[in-house]
Amino acid sequence: MSFVAMGIGMPTLFMEAANAQSTKALTALGSQGVPSDKILVLVEFGGGNDGLNTVVPHMDPAYQKLRPKIGIRKQDVVQIDANLGLHPRLKPLMELYDKGHLGVVTGVGYPNPNYSHFESMDIWQLADPTHQFKERVGWVARYFNEDGHLKTNPLSGLTLSGNIPLAFSSEDIAASVYTQGQEDPFASNNKNDKEYQSRLAARRAIYSQGTVANSHLDFIRKVGQHAYTNTAEIRNALTSYDKKANKAAQYPQYNELARSLESVAKLIVGGLSTRVYYVSIGGFDTHADQPGQHANLLGGIANSIVAFFKDLESQGRDKDVVLMSFSEFGRRAEENDSSGTDHGTASVMFVVGGSIKGGVHGQYPSLTDLKDGDLKYTTDFRRVYANVLDKWLASDSEKVLGGRFEHLGLV
Repeated sequence: MSFVAMGIGMPTLFMEAANAQSTKALTALGSQGVPSDKILVLVEFGGGNDGLNTVVPHMDPAYQKLRPKIGIRKQDVVQIDANLGLHPRLKPLMELYDKGHLGVVTGVGYPNPNYSHFESMDIWQLADPTHQFKERVGWVARYFNEDGHLKTNPLSGLTLSGNIPLAFSSEDIAASVYTQGQEDPFASNNKNDKEYQSRLAARRAIYSQGTVANSHLDFIRKVGQHAYTNTAEIRNALTSYDKKANKAAQYPQYNELARSLESVAKLIVGGLSTRVYYVSIGGFDTHADQPGQHANLLGGIANSIVAFFKDLESQGRDKDVVLMSFSEFGRRAEENDSSGTDHGTASVMFVVGGSIKGGVHGQYPSLTDLKDGDLKYTTDFRRVYANVLDKWLASDSEKVLGGRFEHLGLV
């Protein structure tokens, strides 16, 4: 069994949260459920995914000129239209594409691109390339803030990526971390286990003791209390899923993303109240020897996503979930001398689900009209966010994003 911790948009649970002296997010916490009919799963491709070799402009003669060593051969591309095709290791995704359940968004970026992993990822997580917001509040946290019962439920946002992502970050919003593979010391499969019952009673007693003399201690008490409650709710969701004994999906073994998505599927089917899940996979900073590394990453991603939606479909939940991938930036148009690519600009996003409008969305960047060797982005990533916020999550994207962005017709 795994364990749950809770944070207020911060990587460490107790000390940093206590130092922030932010008890506002906890005082209003209750047992309100989050409507689970529309769920968003965010998948981070960490390191800067090479969009040109993910969605390949196989008919453009400039492509092979720019990439004579690492370019995908025309005969190997998985064609999706007359001009574009997927990397051959993404072929499993055609099962979703042919059903109209895979949206491919091309040329994705933002104004005045940043080439730092950390700063560019922050821009995506905050949805704020122009620094218009005074506070570092994540775009998902701003969405939660627009909905009262989402704001007060620490399970509204759940990450399986170790730390609370900046997208969930806010002093006013609580989110949870689900740490896979770390056994809960208070868990037991035997309800008659006296030692387990004793530990359980002790924990409840500890976290039921309040204090008005020390706000930090009281904050820690509240964090512990709700972390325990969240753990119990997740355990119940996983148990509910297991009773259904689903065997339809074959998740890739020894794959980080597959493990995370399988857990997300179990929690969704088990009825957890989470509205936005966050998972990640790294390894995309392919400065050298890119072909093999990138191929392995994309193959694992394709098989994991297909298994995830087969799992959901077998449980009747595939139309309730949208999965959206993103990466902090793309790669340079031209390969480097190490058979790799360096930090660049525009890349691609995948938006997947039984209720989305599949196909290619956005204009593919020109390979001959470059800016200092980089692709010029054609689709502001906030257009994708706005589309999902307005049409899927029933929110007001203009309030969340600080401006109006034209939809791409994905939902």
